[in-house]
Amino acid sequence: MKRLLPLSSLVLLLLFTACDPKVKPTVTYEENVKKNLRLSHVFVPPSDAYPPYTLLHYLKGEGFQQVCEASEVTGIAEENLNKVLVSKNLSNSTMSKSYNLNYGVNLSQKGVGFGGVDYQNIKNVVITLENGKIISMPSVHISDVNKTLSTGKCAEDIKFFKNDNPNSKFYIPREVYQYSMKYSILDKEGVDVTAKLSKNLQKVVLANAGIDIDKESVMTMNGKKLYVGFKGASIGKGITPKGIHENSFLDVTDLVKSIK
Repeated sequence: MKRLLPLSSLVLLLLFTACDPKVKPTVTYEENVKKNLRLSHVFVPPSDAYPPYTLLHYLKGEGFQQVCEASEVTGIAEENLNKVLVSKNLSNSTMSKSYNLNYGVNLSQKGVGFGGVDYQNIKNVVITLENGKIISMPSVHISDVNKTLSTGKCAEDIKFFKNDNPNSKFYIPREVYQYSMKYSILDKEGVDVTAKLSKNLQKVVLANAGIDIDKESVMTMNGKKLYVGFKGASIGKGITPKGIHENSFLDVTDLVKSIK
């Protein structure tokens, strides 16, 4: 495994790349998080609706979508979920405390599509991630998941997803990384001008910076305790395999597709 750069070096590298006018932003939010935070599966945009043991549908190019809520998968009543969630501090210094992702912006009048804004003055987007935690549900037994997926409301919801695309994947993360996040849009003087821009323009700026999120979720890049993604080794075909370790997720693709 390659040694991670110190946090300060990573931030300086990102800042230098974003501020160099000769370098175009080529790394998306998803790619940046995967590379620098070492998360193999990233939610775009981050969400407060994907706690551990949420059944997620994944399709390359389209990202993640919730199929069944964690309460349906675990059999734990929604009002009791927070009681069984366990929060753990991140031991990796690169992923903990505060972290900035910096993106250069190069807007055109055509891209903006509406007047009244000095679009040429907008130069950077900075996403700040703070208070990183790992959220898990250690009291949940994997052996119970098979039953809850195959019966009741969850099984009915699965039918809407499983035949959509043969390349679909279905995952259940056992640990999810959580951060408080905010984005700031800066002008060429480094002044935060986010509040001066309409929500529509903010979305245009984010998309130009490689943070292209769906039209209904533009503001979800700002929020406390957002689930950013998950990583680890896939447990694979079986639902009760040997040698399970904490940092893992369930690949239930075969199980889901077998449900009638």
